[in-house]
Amino acid sequence: MDNFFTEGTRVWLREQGQHFPSTVNSCAEGIVVFRTDYGQVFTYKQSTITHQKVTAMHPTNEEGVDDMASLTELHGGSIMYNLFQRYKRNQIYVQIG
Repeated sequence: MDNFFTEGTRVWLREQGQHFPSTVNSCAEGIVVFRTDYGQVFTYKQSTITHQKVTAMHPTNEEGVDDMASLTELHGGSIMYNLFQRYKRNQIYVQIG
């Protein structure tokens, strides 16, 4: 996989069949460390990371959207993360479609 990882990059990490919103903590000497927004830490050899395992997070997913149908990445992780972002801002009601 291409070396697009830099510290602080926001990504979706697919682990155990779920997408976790994560941040690249470090990428050095062929080892990449990810920290999920839920406090979990995952470490991988860079050579083993595929696009199915890690994808870059679109900026709108970081901020949250009003209409869930307008999410650029539509999977269970992005839906739950969007609801979490809205909950933190006390905007608990959303539109769908």
